[in-house]
Amino acid sequence: MNGSSYAPPAVGGSTGFTDVAADYWAAAFIKQLVAEGITAGCGNGGYCPDSDVTRAQMAVFLVNTFNLP
Repeated sequence: MNGSSYAPPAVGGSTGFTDVAADYWAAAFIKQLVAEGITAGCGNGGYCPDSDVTRAQMAVFLVNTFNLP
């Protein structure tokens, strides 16, 4: 969506998820996904960064990222 050279803004104090620390390697990208409305995490304040993504979840990511019908 933003190209391979895109770097999201710094995380700041919090990612907004209880299971993603501000210094996590993908924290800035995760926070940007939320800011762009692509994901809201896995529920209960978590993002579940170590969980596998299901086919259905990936479909939602793609639909939200590329504004698919």
